[in-house]
Amino acid sequence: MSEVITKAMKRPGIAPAFLTGLGVFATLLVTGVVQAILSILWAATAGSSPSGYLGQVWSQHLQESLSGRLPFAIGVFLCFWQLAPIAPVLRLAHVVTRSILAALVGGTVMWLVLMALQLVAAVVRTPFSTPAFTVLGELGPDALQALFQTLSAIVAWLPVAVLGGILLWGWLQRHPLDKPVHGALDEV
Repeated sequence: MSEVITKAMKRPGIAPAFLTGLGVFATLLVTGVVQAILSILWAATAGSSPSGYLGQVWSQHLQESLSGRLPFAIGVFLCFWQLAPIAPVLRLAHVVTRSILAALVGGTVMWLVLMALQLVAAVVRTPFSTPAFTVLGELGPDALQALFQTLSAIVAWLPVAVLGGILLWGWLQRHPLDKPVHGALDEV
């Protein structure tokens, strides 16, 4: 087992994959900030007090960034580094399909984070005398909500992940790495 982990950690291509994941996160963060600003402006034109609305929008944006955008970008990074890295010799169709896979992995990481947060929230709001299976049983609707939230995010953020993969591919064609990249998908 430790040999597999050591092999995975020594896999080349971490820097380009990390920068792509960081770019995906930055893009999602900037678009989220622009959406928050537009919703504040909409509230101001609708006659609401933007000062009371401002704190609510920014706290919601921070929560969504830490529980949604960041895990999604981490999943994209992990996919481009470990599972299905982008190589300069790939065709555009392969780059797009690997980018779609990266978005699905990002969505999976996001769903796991959302489920962990909801499990912690369920444990915190439940008295100690309640059996554990009761707490897990209450997660059913929360799990479904997290699943639909994740699917919605995948659909919305898929173009960003695909664009990140295509930009990474173009950059790698002009700046080839010393060692060829390969991932778990290439070893099958």
